[in-house]
Amino acid sequence: MVTLTILTICFLTAISCRIKKVKSPIALALTWYVHLIFLFFSVICLLLMINGYGFKGTQTERVFFTLYAGSGMVLFGLSKPDTDARYAYLTVLFGFPFVLLFGLIIPPLRILTLVATLTLLSDSDFRRYTIDDDHALQSKTSGILSIAPTYSLITDKYWLFEEITPDVIKPQQAIGNLRLKKKGVDSVLVQWGYGKMRKDTLLALE
Repeated sequence: MVTLTILTICFLTAISCRIKKVKSPIALALTWYVHLIFLFFSVICLLLMINGYGFKGTQTERVFFTLYAGSGMVLFGLSKPDTDARYAYLTVLFGFPFVLLFGLIIPPLRILTLVATLTLLSDSDFRRYTIDDDHALQSKTSGILSIAPTYSLITDKYWLFEEITPDVIKPQQAIGNLRLKKKGVDSVLVQWGYGKMRKDTLLALE
C-alpha cells in the first residue's frame, strides 16, 4: 500500500506542522517548487493516459499523482490561514480524506465512497511477461475491484514512454499457465489454461 503510506505520512506531517505552527519560509518555498514539479508531471501523465501512453514502469503515474497530492497536504500545514485562491486550493487537497470519511459515514454514499477509496488508494498488482526487447504482455489485478486481471500489450516508445494497448485478451477469470511464443517479427502467440480449457490468441506487434 505505497499510495496509502505516502499520503498518510504527508497528512500527519501537515497536521503536525499546523499544530506546532511551523513558520519556515524556506521550507514553504521549497515545498511549493516540489509541488509544482509533481503537478507538471501529473498533468503530463494524465495527457499520456488519455492518449493510451504512459511513462515506463508499472506504477510511475500513481507515484506522480500521490506525491502531487501529498506535497499539497504538506503545503497546507506550512501555509498560514488565508482567504485567497491558493489557500483554498491547498484546503481541497488536505480535506480530501475528510470527504472520503464523510462519504463512508453516510449510508447512501457508503458503497460509492468505498469503491472510490479502493480505486484511488489501493495499489494494483502488476506482472509483465517479456515478448522481446520492445514488447511485453502486462497483467493488472485490482483486488476486489475486478474478478480477473486485465491484460495489456506494452510497447516501448520514445525512450521514456510506452504505448499501452488494453484488453488484448479478455479472460473471464484468473488464468494460469500463460505462455508466449513469438511468431516471426510482427506477432506473438499467447496461450493459457490447461487441457481442454486451454485457449490461445495471436497478437499483432508493431
